[in-house]
Amino acid sequence: MTGEKNARRLRTAFFGERGIRPGWLFAIFVALNYLLGPILDYVLPKIHFPAWDMTWLGMTSNEWLNFAAVALLTRVMCRIDRTPFSSHGLSTSPGSTRLFAQGVVWGIVPSIIIVIPIWLAGACSFHGLALAPAELIKYAALWALAFLGVGFAEEFTFRGYAQQTLSRAIGFWPAAAILSSVFGLMHLIFKPNEGWIDPLSVALYGMFWCLTLRRTGTLWFAIGFHAASDYTDMVVFAEPNTGNAGKPLPGHLLNVEFHGPAWLTGGPRGTEASMLVFAILALLFYFFHKAYPAKRAVEEGVLISN
Repeated sequence: MTGEKNARRLRTAFFGERGIRPGWLFAIFVALNYLLGPILDYVLPKIHFPAWDMTWLGMTSNEWLNFAAVALLTRVMCRIDRTPFSSHGLSTSPGSTRLFAQGVVWGIVPSIIIVIPIWLAGACSFHGLALAPAELIKYAALWALAFLGVGFAEEFTFRGYAQQTLSRAIGFWPAAAILSSVFGLMHLIFKPNEGWIDPLSVALYGMFWCLTLRRTGTLWFAIGFHAASDYTDMVVFAEPNTGNAGKPLPGHLLNVEFHGPAWLTGGPRGTEASMLVFAILALLFYFFHKAYPAKRAVEEGVLISN
């Protein structure tokens, strides 16, 4: 009898009415991600796959590979928990293209706005185009492909299956807070010479992208925003990045020199580490809340519930 009770308790701990409990599904997904890393680290050099670096080729190859790997793992998990792949943020509904385009615009505008007070304060200066016209068009397109990969890979990793499944276990916003904190922490751990502002702003951007997911029901807005924001910062405005030893990316479009105090410009970390970023984030939360109200999301049937 005791054995039957223990077996029932064990079964109840792992299985619910819909099969494996969401918390365990999330743990399996994280474990598979963790195991896949060393496998790729072993296999990719054998086939002479481009190493990850801050060049358009290194970034494009590896970010799109990361997205493909997460998409494959998501497919596997969807078979296990019997959920459609499209329910994890990448639905192909008629409004997907529109949401992506809106995200691109919303991503570009804050990156322009944050530079304006820095320029007015005399902390940055513009020195024309960095490339000849033909090269400028070439690198503009190549870097766009690279940062589109960043948008897909990072958004689908942190706000795709992981966000949806953990939400079922503990609620949408607790899951968003945990995953966004991990997102910021990874920037602190894996990028050299990071301070506290950059990881914090990245975590808050993660929370903002979770808000866009909740109000639109998909990741398309977040992907467009993420890709366009990083592209404008690092490719258009040639902002430095600690991942590139505090220097601008090769093939950036404008010659921009940042020479003001680090609290204002972000120093070698770029404007993501400027104190101004918190004002930008506050405005983003406010205006997105107004432009995409919860009431409208409920009426359209896209609001992601707890």
